Amino acid sequence: MRYHGSMSRLLPAAGLLLLASCPTAPPPATAPSSMVSHVDFDSQVQPILQTRCTPCHFPGGVMHDKLPFDRAQTIRDLGEKLFTRIKDEQEQALLRSFLAQVSKAGS
Repeated sequence: MRYHGSMSRLLPAAGLLLLASCPTAPPPATAPSSMVSHVDFDSQVQPILQTRCTPCHFPGGVMHDKLPFDRAQTIRDLGEKLFTRIKDEQEQALLRSFLAQVSKAGS
């Protein structure tokens, strides 16, 4: 009987230890961007491109006539080829979401 009483006192502590060792879900800021419902070219994609690809691919740049990155259609046409210059994983994830929604709209 005495053994049974000791065990009953240890069970709540063991349960708490088990709960404390469980991994928690990542905070919303680090959630996969595949959960993004709509990616806007002007407010979300273009700022990335302006940061990474200015001045060459924007008005006045030497590549703007050939590959104008201020136009969504150029980005759609290039697809993941953009990742040769854009290495940041979060930026790539956002661009992938943009490209995926474009391909869904076209289907």
